[in-house]
Amino acid sequence: MTSTFRLAPDEPVPDGMRRIAREQIDEARSSLQAPTSELDEGIHDTRKRLKRLRASVRLARDAIGDETYDRENTAFRDLGRSLSGARDATVLIETLDNVREREGDALPRTATADVRARLVAEHDRELAAVAHDDIAIGDGLDELEIDRIRTTTWTFDGDGIEALTPGLKRIYRRGRKAMREADDDPTDEHLHESRKRSKDLWHAAQILRPAAPKRMKKLARRAHRLADALGDDHDLAQLRTYVDAHPDCFRSPADQIALCVAIDRRRTKLQKKALHRGSRIYRRRPKRFVRGVERRRHAHMR
Repeated sequence: MTSTFRLAPDEPVPDGMRRIAREQIDEARSSLQAPTSELDEGIHDTRKRLKRLRASVRLARDAIGDETYDRENTAFRDLGRSLSGARDATVLIETLDNVREREGDALPRTATADVRARLVAEHDRELAAVAHDDIAIGDGLDELEIDRIRTTTWTFDGDGIEALTPGLKRIYRRGRKAMREADDDPTDEHLHESRKRSKDLWHAAQILRPAAPKRMKKLARRAHRLADALGDDHDLAQLRTYVDAHPDCFRSPADQIALCVAIDRRRTKLQKKALHRGSRIYRRRPKRFVRGVERRRHAHMR
């Protein structure tokens, strides 16, 4: 099955948003039924689809109403969290390997060998637990099927693209606020919030691409790059927390310090890059930003 995470030029918004949701749910169900050998990637893809679904209902919030939004957002969030264990361990391993590769000979092998072995063991346990928990997988599949059925009950306040304009404005405004807070005080919490909001903007721009093809394509690309930089920084922050909490994984204090220094150095570069990208994306006021999109609205969008 091929899904298209965007509205079609001649597609009424209610039909398009319900179609997009069903396609993401179908892809998530397919990924969650992956064989054990591919379950790790299947869980990753399922969680990615759930994040897209949450971004979709955020965009449509004003059109579908707060009650529907709260119900769907909570359902997608809770299912994603139930699958987080094995994937979180995978991300830590990949992040550690990336630090190892970037640092090369500057980072002693002893600074990563034992902590990586521990992470792999934890990952294998988490994945095995999910793979052998037929009830958990079954519950997830059942929940997704119920979610799919519920999409048929979504009602929208309007058929045209203007039904999604308030959601786009809110997403942009929240992202702008989060980026300013991260710029003023780059704590892990502020940076992570900015990451989530930039992903919402990325997905909103993907969905709305036919409304202003060139503008939305450019915005989606920039928001994606921003989300990636902030995501890499968040993964490094999680790794740093893990390293701090497990001094027994290092053969000497010097090895632990060396790894922490490498992580912090990489985070400094990523944060500088992300804050620069964010300042460009969010330079306009929300009202002006939305007006710019509306002026470029594609003639075929309803």
